[in-house]
Amino acid sequence: MREALLQSTLGDLILLPSAGDFHRDPAAFGLDRGLAPEDAGAFARQKDRFLLYRELARNNLVAPLENTFPVLQALLGNETWAQATAAFLAARTLQSPYYRDIAPAFVAWLAETGWGQDRWPAILELAHYEYLELMITRWPDSPRVDDLAPEPFPECRLVLDPSARVVSYEFAVHRASESAPEPAQETTHLLLFRDCPGEFGVLELTELTAALLVRAQSDALGRIQSDLGLADDAPLHDLLKDLVERGALLGFQA
Repeated sequence: MREALLQSTLGDLILLPSAGDFHRDPAAFGLDRGLAPEDAGAFARQKDRFLLYRELARNNLVAPLENTFPVLQALLGNETWAQATAAFLAARTLQSPYYRDIAPAFVAWLAETGWGQDRWPAILELAHYEYLELMITRWPDSPRVDDLAPEPFPECRLVLDPSARVVSYEFAVHRASESAPEPAQETTHLLLFRDCPGEFGVLELTELTAALLVRAQSDALGRIQSDLGLADDAPLHDLLKDLVERGALLGFQA
């Protein structure tokens, strides 16, 4: 019980947006949370150390977000970015002990709360795109898939690399940058992948090509082409072979 109370109190100290109550009266801060007087007194005696602990712990939680979302941070500006990360920590939606789970938890929090979307309509899509860039770049190497055809025959299915993602956005988030972080409102279909050298790759797609890349993973390529009204022409054939060379497609499976 004592250990749980101490952990909970330290959690409050770290995650609350402000340390004002602790700074004013550390002992009262502990007593209000059920600590025994001797433990609350220790908070008072070590006030400066606990405040330093809060600062270091918060910096360690925010650093992965700054590394993952540089364009989003540029869009919001430093002051509003600090407000966003403070609100995220205060919401306590992050339950995992692993650093790798901080970024997706932040994206999920943005989606669940709608934070900032009235002012920046592209904020969620931009965060999602920047997180996918990190996830795809760090994806484990793909295992070998046997019996893949060298050519995209009509009866084959497409086998995408497990790290590849076909996504659609209402904003051209892939063109945003730290120097120009406001994405244009433009319906965009993208193939995101890791190329053979291991670099993050982005390919703009038409709506029909994006639909084909998704649906032809579970059905025959020729049938999907017919359903979508796409001709069995050389440009599509060349695109699929190019995606194999780039590493986005592993090949074609009968």
